[in-house]
Amino acid sequence: MPPRQPRQESFENMDTLNLVGWLVVRFTFAYVYLYALYLNTRDAAARTWLIEHTAYLFPNTPEPQRTSLAKMGALASATIMFVGGISILLGLEGRIGGLLLLLFTAGGIYQHRREREVAMAVAAKVEPLVPAPGKADFATLQWSAYSGHISSGLKNWALCGISFGFCAWGTGPWSILDSWVHKL
Repeated sequence: MPPRQPRQESFENMDTLNLVGWLVVRFTFAYVYLYALYLNTRDAAARTWLIEHTAYLFPNTPEPQRTSLAKMGALASATIMFVGGISILLGLEGRIGGLLLLLFTAGGIYQHRREREVAMAVAAKVEPLVPAPGKADFATLQWSAYSGHISSGLKNWALCGISFGFCAWGTGPWSILDSWVHKL
């Protein structure tokens, strides 16, 4: 018996599913970076927090160089998040956007490790000051901060993989450049 030949419409459905899949991946991936950028820069308090936490990347650098590096690092990171996120979202030079976000996100793995270290150091300082009835609640906060940064670091490994995929394969069908090139 000869093998069954797929009907033409199943290929068209597959193309539609492929297109929708790429668009969903691009939108959700870009959303992670663009929304985080918005949250970290939306007001003065958020920007101050961003600079203070970026300074964790430079634990052995004395002040004022540490704060200066943190400000430059925060600005560079915000720029990378914006350019990379828009690039992936629109499919405009998506390989470059993927590379930018890969480098940024790999640095985020180290950042979350530093956040864990700082959280545990602060907890060790504060724990003796917590009255006995509050010890259990304090331990919950302490370990929630620690485990939250464990999971955020692991999330960054997954985002690095997706970033590498965009860097290697591009952003798939239906990018802005595809539309412009076909009109020419």
